[in-house]
Amino acid sequence: MNKSEELQQGHVAGLIAKAADDPSPQFKELRTRVSDTIESARVAIAKADTAALDAVKNVASTADQYVRDNPWVAIGVIAGVAASLGFLAGYMSAPRRSMLGMLRR
Repeated sequence: MNKSEELQQGHVAGLIAKAADDPSPQFKELRTRVSDTIESARVAIAKADTAALDAVKNVASTADQYVRDNPWVAIGVIAGVAASLGFLAGYMSAPRRSMLGMLRR
């Protein structure tokens, strides 16, 4: 659970605690509904977290298997990406000149 979720849960818990002293049936129903909603949200977040982790593991496993089956293709793709990034980094760090001036060299 991250900080914002903990903060929101703390605010809701504080509101529930303040309303706990009120004996009216409306507040009792509200407390029950809010508690149920918080619990269902917690369960849904846990399920989504598990599903996302499973998806990431599946993608990593598939990529690993592809690289093991086709190592030269993977090396070619990595070389192409590295060359592209190197070209882009060199282009971005070069002094600013016109495109025509670069072509005339």
